[in-house]
Amino acid sequence: MPAYYFAMEGYHAGDKPNPATDTVITIQYQKIDLTTGEPLEKLTILKAWEDSEKSIVTRFYNQFLKAGIPVTHFIPVGINLDYAFELILAKCRQYHLPALTSHQLYYQRPRFDLAPVIVLLNDGRFKGASLDTFSAKKSDAGRINTWYERKEFKPIEHTLQDEAETFLKLLQYLSKYKTRLGVTRKGEPVRHRPAEPAPPARTEKAYTPRRDVPAPSPETPKKRAATKTSASHNISAQIAKAQPPRKSHASSRPASPHASKPLTPLRKHTPTKSSPATRTAGKRG
Repeated sequence: MPAYYFAMEGYHAGDKPNPATDTVITIQYQKIDLTTGEPLEKLTILKAWEDSEKSIVTRFYNQFLKAGIPVTHFIPVGINLDYAFELILAKCRQYHLPALTSHQLYYQRPRFDLAPVIVLLNDGRFKGASLDTFSAKKSDAGRINTWYERKEFKPIEHTLQDEAETFLKLLQYLSKYKTRLGVTRKGEPVRHRPAEPAPPARTEKAYTPRRDVPAPSPETPKKRAATKTSASHNISAQIAKAQPPRKSHASSRPASPHASKPLTPLRKHTPTKSSPATRTAGKRG
């Protein structure tokens, strides 16, 4: 089943493209190997400025879409194929070509639209999901309208060629590395990537005991603890021997003659010193 890279460029007077009213200015297709994404023929660009819109649409219709041609004779591969299909349906009605229905294009004809894959690669976001996002070269597709109005056709051709190359490169990349996802047809073994070499283990230098220092043993910490404990006890004992016994305050005071006599409750609060009157009487005697 031959597959073709397929795209159509339309000129729109409004802000947004509308396949019902846009003018077809180019139709480009290129035979490719769908298995690898490699091109099998050169890119063909049908240009309306070299002939007419009706002429290029009719030529493409008779080559690929005319009644009697098997649908497998032309398998379109591209991005946003809905726009191209709607352009074909609108121009067939406009130029009174044998009627094509959406059922024939969307249902009966096999196709491969890369747009959902682009959305998936764009983290599931529709905004920004375009070939330009995954290409190192910035696309000038947004300037095609201006170039067509100015009749600058060479930049249009270069831009369309760059878009075809970008699309095929992405298709080739996905085809080449699809096995990395680990998804294969039923009954086929999964092709695993070659195992990456393990990082080198960290090697620590072995402890080399010095000749003058004995090697540490498991019992060394216990011996050290016992040694510290015994040394502390010896030091405490030596300090105790070196210090003289402390005298209490009670033993240093002279014994009072009244100390042996018990104090009665009446004398408990009597001052021990003699009163002034007693001192005077003693002096007189």
